[in-house]
Amino acid sequence: MAEPYSQTTPKTPKYIMERALLYKEKGQFGRALEGFQKVHRSFPTDSGIIKNLASVYVEQKRLNDAINLYMRILDQNMKSAPKQKLSVPKFGWPELNILCELYIQQHSWRIGIKVIKLVARWIQDRTAETWWDEVDDDSEFDSRRFPILDSLSEPQRSIARQKLYDIPVDIRFKIGYLRLGLEQKEEALRHFEFLLDEQDDIADLFFEAGKILEAHGYHEDALVYLSRVSMADENGPKVVSLLGKCYLEIGDYSSAMQAYRSSLSADPDNIDAKLALAEALYHLGEVDESLQLLRDVSTVRDTGVLQKAPEDSNTEPMEVDVEENLSLIKSKQLMRTSRSAKLSDEEKMELEDSAKRKVLEKYRRMQRLEAANDEVAIAAWIQLASQLVEMFVNVRSFFPRDKNRAFKGIVLYRRKKQMGLDEKLARVYNLYDGIVSDESYARSFLTSTTEYRGLSYDDWFKIFVQYAILLAKYDKNYEDASQVIEVAMEVSVFIQDKTKETTLKMVSLIFGVLRGDSGNSVMTNVRYFLTANQFSHYIYKFFMCCFSSGVEAWETFTNYNHQKFFLRQLKTYDSIITKKKITGMATISADLSGTNFSREHLELLYVYANLLGGTRSYVSSIVYLNRAYKEYNQDPMVCLVLGLAHVHRAMQRLSTNRHIQILQGLSYLLEYQQLKEKSSTVYDVQEINYNFGRLFHMLGLLSEAVEFYEKVLKMHKQIDDKNYDLSVEAAYNLSLIYNINGNSKLASDLIEKYLTI
Repeated sequence: MAEPYSQTTPKTPKYIMERALLYKEKGQFGRALEGFQKVHRSFPTDSGIIKNLASVYVEQKRLNDAINLYMRILDQNMKSAPKQKLSVPKFGWPELNILCELYIQQHSWRIGIKVIKLVARWIQDRTAETWWDEVDDDSEFDSRRFPILDSLSEPQRSIARQKLYDIPVDIRFKIGYLRLGLEQKEEALRHFEFLLDEQDDIADLFFEAGKILEAHGYHEDALVYLSRVSMADENGPKVVSLLGKCYLEIGDYSSAMQAYRSSLSADPDNIDAKLALAEALYHLGEVDESLQLLRDVSTVRDTGVLQKAPEDSNTEPMEVDVEENLSLIKSKQLMRTSRSAKLSDEEKMELEDSAKRKVLEKYRRMQRLEAANDEVAIAAWIQLASQLVEMFVNVRSFFPRDKNRAFKGIVLYRRKKQMGLDEKLARVYNLYDGIVSDESYARSFLTSTTEYRGLSYDDWFKIFVQYAILLAKYDKNYEDASQVIEVAMEVSVFIQDKTKETTLKMVSLIFGVLRGDSGNSVMTNVRYFLTANQFSHYIYKFFMCCFSSGVEAWETFTNYNHQKFFLRQLKTYDSIITKKKITGMATISADLSGTNFSREHLELLYVYANLLGGTRSYVSSIVYLNRAYKEYNQDPMVCLVLGLAHVHRAMQRLSTNRHIQILQGLSYLLEYQQLKEKSSTVYDVQEINYNFGRLFHMLGLLSEAVEFYEKVLKMHKQIDDKNYDLSVEAAYNLSLIYNINGNSKLASDLIEKYLTI
């Protein structure tokens, strides 16, 4: 077997390799390629030489050759027998990572995704899983795969349970990148979110994720990852510049100012940073400093220090006298260019006063309508509110928006165009004018930091929230109502007030529950409350209430991200009790001063155990429920869930002694019954009987199930609140039992009495 070239004696291959590396370093790629090819022929299984060959192909703009190089290696690896000696390097995750980079450079988004899936299945010995070919998304790599696997036949399911589906974080990042190339933002973010749970130092991936999202115009999403880079003390100039740009685009001018100040401290001559800082300062009311920065940039521009634009550039220079116009700005007059005349200051003030009068008039009408409190008044109020909301969202100073888009929830403006210096100067000048460019911005004329057109920002906030609630309650238009709240959450003057932000998140969460949008709206908003209220007993109960019944709600509730989140919180709580750091614990964000934790956190254990039980991981669920039971054995719900976990585990046929485990589960359920019956109401007794009926029904003990179901039905007339009456469920289950056993007459009677409207 040939030795790697690095272990040879000073013979030809070694020196050819060193010479090729020197050629590559000096940019003589043709000669470098020739040398690498010679060495490759002598050492065909050396992966280092392959990397050098591919890098030269890339430098020569021969991406297809680089891709084909790795695809041939992959093909030979996949075709070879397990113990067969290969004439090419072994193909693994690192090689796939390089191949993905090549596809990304080539913009071959779909092919890249297909290759990743192909290689992942091959590496994980899942090539027989052809059913994934019919799935358009990447659900095989996250928790969405479980329902798909559950729908398979028992033999397929059994084999699939033994397979691995996790992929390295750098490969997951590449899939996200490729999905973003296809403009599939939500699918891309699913992959990027896995980065947030990584314990290793992956600041480079955080930066790349933020950079890609920013390039696509998703500035708010980009900040999630760029902030992680910043937290890791990786505050290089590129990171700071991207942070500043994102903050500026989402309207967080204070953070943008800090970022650009930091950028200028490292590079005082950075013209782009000066212009961006001038814009941020303008929005923050720091007029004098903003004007000084504009003077500095204009002086540099006029003295010819900046590089001249190419002769064929379509950008026309600004025909303005800088000093004259800056003085006009100071005197609150409008800038004028030689190309077009603008409204005079008096004319603009007159228009603004007129707009203010109209707003106040509409608002007074809305107040009068509120007193009427009937459907006609509500419809009129909604109409007036829609006009005010539409006017408000067209103000660029509140948030960056595309004025050319009609009000349909107001899609965030995403600027991808790279502006030249003259355009950037014009943008900042136009802000001072109160005029915005025809391409991307709406007109604004702000006169106060506490009110807009006669209404305080508290009044504007009330209009937004009340408008959304009325749309949902009276028009049943949950989609538009949710979009109004989404718009309000982009208004900087609202979101900087934590009380207002919490209110908006809560309203958005309520709309998500009403719409049944548990997979998106509910999950996003409930996470806000979980992170903002760490270790709160109430919030953990609130979390459980946010997910209704149904497959989608179950899938979202048991989502892998939820499991990881609660596991990290549980580790954090355990670390507080034991006073030891635990690997994988979350950051402590709650104020623990004056707090003494000495007992287990019941709600935290209960939620996490139910998340595990929801994915049929009953053994793990039992472990955490036993911890809860040890200190809270008088809680009937702990006994109920612990008993059911034992029974379900026994039903999986994986227990060493199924009957003993069923008896163990029944013992906990009997404890649940005894505890629940103490000071019980008719609702509690009906619940107990239904749960035992359902238990025996599942176990196949139908005579016992019938007895308990009939007890439930006998309480039907005693139940005042029909929302909590379990008679319908009991009657349906009982009719199934009767039908299966041939008693269709009794089943029909039950359906007629309890299930027919």
